[in-house]
Amino acid sequence: MVDLQTAMAAAAADRQKRLDKTAAERKKRRSGADLGIERFDPVGHVAKEKAETASMWFVLAFATVVALLNRHVLMGWIGPGDGFLLWFLPIGMLIFLPALHRAIMPEAFVEQYKPGTWVKAGFLHTFTFLALSFLLVNPPFGDVTAASLDGSWDIAVMGEDGTLTLASASGNVTDNGGDGFAWTTDDGVLHGPAWVMFTLTDNDEVSENDVEVRVSSNAGSMTAEPVAVVPDAFTNLSRNDADHRWFLVPLVPEGEDLVEGRWTITVDIEEQGSPWTNTRVYEWHLDVIDERA
Repeated sequence: MVDLQTAMAAAAADRQKRLDKTAAERKKRRSGADLGIERFDPVGHVAKEKAETASMWFVLAFATVVALLNRHVLMGWIGPGDGFLLWFLPIGMLIFLPALHRAIMPEAFVEQYKPGTWVKAGFLHTFTFLALSFLLVNPPFGDVTAASLDGSWDIAVMGEDGTLTLASASGNVTDNGGDGFAWTTDDGVLHGPAWVMFTLTDNDEVSENDVEVRVSSNAGSMTAEPVAVVPDAFTNLSRNDADHRWFLVPLVPEGEDLVEGRWTITVDIEEQGSPWTNTRVYEWHLDVIDERA
């Protein structure tokens, strides 16, 4: 048998245990050390921020050096033929960032760097390099593209009565495919002087581009020179300014006509850019068709 005093003491002890357990559970439900949250350390926080800031400036400087070397060394060495290497090699340099941090940064900073640091450094290097490279290959720091066609190219034919007939190649594709169109005539001959017209534009000085136009057919080929004096009928069509250069090029020698067949017009564009020579080629065709065929 248990006396009354012993039973009361046991009940009191059991009650105290339940109270202590409840208090502990309430404490765990609150934020604090019992939930695994570290106590805020002002000194450690400042040290970590200094290390992260130093890493940021180091990566920015590293990406800048890589972008400059890519622009002034690698691009001139590789040339325009292999664009894959021009972005893969510089971006791939990010694999050296951890080793460079450990070699250059103070030991107190290196202790603060975690795996997440290298992920952030890799992204910062990549996007900094891309942004700087975009600036360095465009005017006024560089030029890596030749002039391009502004709008459509056109064919103009002057009739015997002086009437000018225009045909735009925009949206006109022959049955044989390609960038060109067909001109149907009554007798298989396109009578009267004929010209090809087009406008070039460039992100730098468009006048620095050397342009050669070649016209060929089954009968042979020739190099066509732009007209020196623009006829009055084309005065309102010409477009020349700092960003555009207009060309009016005869397709056949004066006094000759375009006969039936396919006429191929090749435009070779070359510009001494920076750091390499920029080129671009356009090839168009005009099919002269006899409607009687």
